[in-house]
Amino acid sequence: MEIKTQLREWLGELLYHTNDVEDHFKFIIQDRRDKLQVYFYTRDNRYSLVVTPSSSNDGTNYFGCQVSTRKPRAGEDWNRGNDLPDGKFNEETWIKIKNAIISYELVKIAKSEISSAFESDKSTNV
Repeated sequence: MEIKTQLREWLGELLYHTNDVEDHFKFIIQDRRDKLQVYFYTRDNRYSLVVTPSSSNDGTNYFGCQVSTRKPRAGEDWNRGNDLPDGKFNEETWIKIKNAIISYELVKIAKSEISSAFESDKSTNV
């Protein structure tokens, strides 16, 4: 399967209310070595998926992801970022990247909210 087609299929897994990948993801094919980059955004972050064709004869393509904040923190003049999982272009690496994206977007719940929610569930025998 062509790389771009496979990426569209995987990225479609992230969309709940639509299958129109082009509305949510920006595909850019770099001239040098046919590198493919895909950008997508959440409220706070920008993600960049990269697929680089293998430079060796084994046909193994590199697949990685980076995340950066869309705005700097107070007092800083740069945007923070991180590397997410990377590896061979395959479903195993995609699952690791997808799980890292979900984890990166999760927000901690205040402990007082957790305990009060738990207590209300106990009282209703849920």
